[in-house]
Amino acid sequence: MNLPAIQHFAFDNFCYQLTDDDLEISINTGKDVDKVFIVAGDPFAAGILGGDWQWNGKETEITEKKELQNHYRWTTVLSPEFKRVSYYFRIVSLADGKTEEVYYTYNGLFTKEEFEKNGKKHGRFTYPWMNPIDTCRTPSWVENTVWYQIFPARFCRGKTDFIPENLLPWAKFGEAVPSGRGKPEPVYGGNIQGMIDKLDYLQELGITGIYTTPLNKSSSQHKYNTDDYEQIAPDFGDAETMKEFVRKAHEHGIRIMLDGVFNHSGWFFDKWQDVWKNREKSEYKDWFMINDFNFVEPSFGYGKGNSGTGKFFSFAFVDFMPKLNTNNPEVRKYIIDVCKMWVREYDIDGLRLDVANEISHVFCQELNVAMKSMKPDFYIVGEIWHNSQPWLRGQEYDSVMNYPLQNAIADFCCTDDMTAKEFEYAINRCYSMYYRQVNRVLFNQMDSHDTIRILNRCDGNKVRARQALALMFAMTGSVCIYYGTEIMLEGSFDPDNRRCMPWKEIEEGRFNDDMEFMKSLISLRKNHPAMTSSRYDFVYDESNQDGKERTVKILKTAEDKSEKICVEINSKMTETSCHKENILFNEEGILIYRVE
Repeated sequence: MNLPAIQHFAFDNFCYQLTDDDLEISINTGKDVDKVFIVAGDPFAAGILGGDWQWNGKETEITEKKELQNHYRWTTVLSPEFKRVSYYFRIVSLADGKTEEVYYTYNGLFTKEEFEKNGKKHGRFTYPWMNPIDTCRTPSWVENTVWYQIFPARFCRGKTDFIPENLLPWAKFGEAVPSGRGKPEPVYGGNIQGMIDKLDYLQELGITGIYTTPLNKSSSQHKYNTDDYEQIAPDFGDAETMKEFVRKAHEHGIRIMLDGVFNHSGWFFDKWQDVWKNREKSEYKDWFMINDFNFVEPSFGYGKGNSGTGKFFSFAFVDFMPKLNTNNPEVRKYIIDVCKMWVREYDIDGLRLDVANEISHVFCQELNVAMKSMKPDFYIVGEIWHNSQPWLRGQEYDSVMNYPLQNAIADFCCTDDMTAKEFEYAINRCYSMYYRQVNRVLFNQMDSHDTIRILNRCDGNKVRARQALALMFAMTGSVCIYYGTEIMLEGSFDPDNRRCMPWKEIEEGRFNDDMEFMKSLISLRKNHPAMTSSRYDFVYDESNQDGKERTVKILKTAEDKSEKICVEINSKMTETSCHKENILFNEEGILIYRVE
């Protein structure tokens, strides 16, 4: 038996409160393991401190199993009668015609003979108490939300009296965005009024949530270098326009999530400007992470004049984005007060935090308390590109941007490098990292303002891009469409992935087919609970028993088992045996149907 592959901890994604009454427990083993049993019972069933060696728990076989690249993950749910549980595992291998079994406790792995002597049963894993306040609770509305991410400067130019400097005509369809690095950024004049003007369009598409990149005053078009956290960028609008946007969005059944840039500020943030002028004498010198006050003015490019030499810390060595010190209570209070103001004045429903893995955990915890006290179902998303379990225990973020899922789907759909089995491994990895309730509200996108557009990632192959979108809509989590993806808008790396929305061509009907495709996926998602469910299985038939072909079949089962839906992806499209009346969606490379 592959003993080093066996892994379990009595906390985090291996053991956690699924509800106030239920514990979800998982264990990893090697692929040579055939059966896993859990022996569980109350820690005090035999008396105080475990009794007189006679503790005996109830043994139950764990039947739910997911296969990853190098191991199996076994999962079960326990409902301890007295809100606490001790347990150990019995692990069985039937390889080579012989039975091998080991017993697994927090003290290690033992044979049956070793386990039954010297008090080894006292080394049981323990979940000491299921406090309801410690149950990770995520906003229930999010899992059914279809988000739409807007980059305001390039989405729509609404009528306004404010005329930005260097305003250009709205870019034509197919026109790439020139790089602004080292030269002025192109200004096309998208604004909040433009977003208001297109709420009917978004409602008709089926959108129920808008995530917009930063709206605060900034010297850039992307606004990730915030100069004033309390003022709406004048080129976007003003506070009254913002209030109108949120109010009208809510009237359309659409929730609003803003982008909070709290890892760093912009160069012209008044607190940083005070430091720039007064150096170590500034009352705000501890608001930032400064090692040497003899820093110089940056070129506003992406050089490493100050941060690259360690004079102060910044975002990604970008001098004009000095890093905020969220270890400082004054900074935390200032930012949280700003967020409270956004809720109080604008009535927003969520926050996406930029560079969320570099912000102090204490800040994240305090922000969570503040926001949930104002709106118990407030949604907080962190921009983290890697495994994010430390931030997803229920006290900080509700969710993160699910880039591991994006990469898994894109690697399968946009290339021929991945087999169905390898895709299964990647998906199972994505959904074994976090609590099940977190999985249900993960923020899933196939492209964003930070990534190449999905059509470009697929080298212009629309069939493959649509396959990727279909898979995303079939996955657990909250789905998000980057503006323009519904019409297969092209765009390479930043800033070309932020092209102007071609409203003229949309209104002329040029993209009707793409729009109908997206509407169909959204409708499936909204009307079939199996599509949003966390219950899924990869299915292999006679044509692909070993999973080495590129046919993917995913069986989705509704949480209440009321329906089953199969999502089939195959670049060459094979015959699938199902009744015609059960087909929900069918086009090149994609088949979605009910399973009786």
